Amino acid sequence: MSTEGANALFITSGSRGNAIVIRAVGELDYDYAPLFRRELTELWRTGTDTGPAPSLVLDLTGLTFCDSTGLAELLWMLHRSKETGTRLTLAGANRTLRHMLATTGLLPFFELTASVEDALKER
Repeated sequence: MSTEGANALFITSGSRGNAIVIRAVGELDYDYAPLFRRELTELWRTGTDTGPAPSLVLDLTGLTFCDSTGLAELLWMLHRSKETGTRLTLAGANRTLRHMLATTGLLPFFELTASVEDALKER
């Protein structure tokens, strides 16, 4: 049985009200950071049916791994959201990712919720 492609990153998205919800499943690392950036750039460019989304929820419940390159991509998202006036929420970040954000001093800069539903309630 081949394990080739077993460690990958899959990104799906959809509109929920005035928010775009992006689900990242797999590994956000050096190998998959370009895919992440490309997909998110496209979403920012297209927005929702009614124009740019004022709110972006990144569902990380399916994220199995994040390295320093992945963390840099999250910082890029944060910077991009500030530039565009988009509210960014990280939903379902696991304990390891939260620890990584805390250790690097970045935790206070991100809005985190336990779930996508919690993030959408706060909109």
